Amino acid sequence: MAPSEHHKEVAIFLKNEFDGEAKMTAYRDNKGSNPIPIGEFGSSKHKLFSTIGAFDMSLKLPPGNYEFASYGNLEWLPNVLASSIYWLKERSCSEWPLVCEDVVKHNAKSTYRHMAFIPSAFSLKVSNGQIIQWLLGVPITDEEISITVSQVLEKAKSVYPEWLFHENA
Repeated sequence: MAPSEHHKEVAIFLKNEFDGEAKMTAYRDNKGSNPIPIGEFGSSKHKLFSTIGAFDMSLKLPPGNYEFASYGNLEWLPNVLASSIYWLKERSCSEWPLVCEDVVKHNAKSTYRHMAFIPSAFSLKVSNGQIIQWLLGVPITDEEISITVSQVLEKAKSVYPEWLFHENA
């Protein structure tokens, strides 16, 4: 199935933000089903990984249209985004932060096991009228499982590009 035009708009926007460097991969669940398109944007050692089209999924989140994002050079970051969506399909979130538990694969060389997400201040309006925000994800440890919104924001600001923290006019 070809991506919708408004999904392409999100990918093109991110590609342009990161100087034209982009790669798309479909991540699948453990059964090889349910593909989640993840874009990799940027050419530096720190890349933005973003779902493309998650805002059209029926996820139980606070009101809004969200794409999931991670930022950095850890090879497992894009897989964690897909795993977070699979984890969330059976759960709901009524307030921020969204903490997806045990989504970092046990075979990943990491002390992290979970991802905490908060919405970006930046939003993108696509041609069908939807306004998209990114859920900025940061990996957290077992000890950080009760992380607050302000703590997630502090962690996110230390890694994500500045423009994601500013409302656009």
